[in-house]
Amino acid sequence: MTDSDAVAAHSHQYNVSFSHDNTFVQYHDIDNNITWAEPVDDHDHDHDQFVPDSAPLLIALPQPPRKHVKRRSVGTPITSITTTTPPLSSVLRADITPIIPAPLRIRRPKHLSSTMPPSPARQVRLLIASIGNPPPYHTTRHSAGHLVLKSLSTHLSLPPLSRSKVLGSGSVSLGSDRDIPEYTLWQSASLMNVSGTGTLRAWKQFTSLSADGGSSQDTPTALVILHDELESSIGTIKLRRGETSAKGHNGIKSIQASFKSAGLLPSMGDRFIKLGIGIGRPQSREKDDVSAWVLGQLTSVEKAKVEAAAESVTAVLKSEVSRLERL
Repeated sequence: MTDSDAVAAHSHQYNVSFSHDNTFVQYHDIDNNITWAEPVDDHDHDHDQFVPDSAPLLIALPQPPRKHVKRRSVGTPITSITTTTPPLSSVLRADITPIIPAPLRIRRPKHLSSTMPPSPARQVRLLIASIGNPPPYHTTRHSAGHLVLKSLSTHLSLPPLSRSKVLGSGSVSLGSDRDIPEYTLWQSASLMNVSGTGTLRAWKQFTSLSADGGSSQDTPTALVILHDELESSIGTIKLRRGETSAKGHNGIKSIQASFKSAGLLPSMGDRFIKLGIGIGRPQSREKDDVSAWVLGQLTSVEKAKVEAAAESVTAVLKSEVSRLERL
């Protein structure tokens, strides 16, 4: 077959039409129902004699027929394989241990108990000093610290306060006599406004009982001052640590000045503790009225509330001992 015969063989598959300005030719494949356009070459002068080239194989030539695959019948039908989950009651049996233990079930390694003995608790020593006025003013509001100290010796089952030269002037109750070395009670014998000198002497002798002066971590010591607290309700306790404002209290002023002059107050830090016992306040803010109030005698109700504060003071002292043990 010649080239002209091949063109003639395929020419019956197309419809050819020209645009109105003769710039392109539009072809239509009748067999495959495909239409496309091609530009007209300027050198082609006779459109009537135009014979289109054969279309690209992907468009003009028909697709080869698909082969038919005959399926064979299967004698035995294929059934789907399914798995069934056993009921929950058969899985959760009493003899099966849970994988995750209870959140709070924490066991201590056995080797720690044999290789790491518990560290012994450090011995803490407190000098608990009360300030006020000497007799016959022990039952005035200004001497509330003395009343609490006396009640504290009974509450802790310590020996009664007695005059002694162990800590200079004043009265003493040694907790070591009752196997409670943490507590040593000391009652000032001076007037309130000049409490600093006697308290400083008692502290120095107290710390001298320890060779390291009470600054070692093995034997920490602290000074606790019991004093009356104006403005606070009768029998309430207020705790302060370190050098703080005296708030007009002449006894605290005297002690802080004496310890500061001796160069001890800065080094003591939180080991200088003040516990104020509330004595209330008169309605008047006049100086003479306030002075008369603090120097006035406690009523029986007020005295009972002040003495009952020893229980709260005991709780505070135990808390301070625990704090010093961790320092």
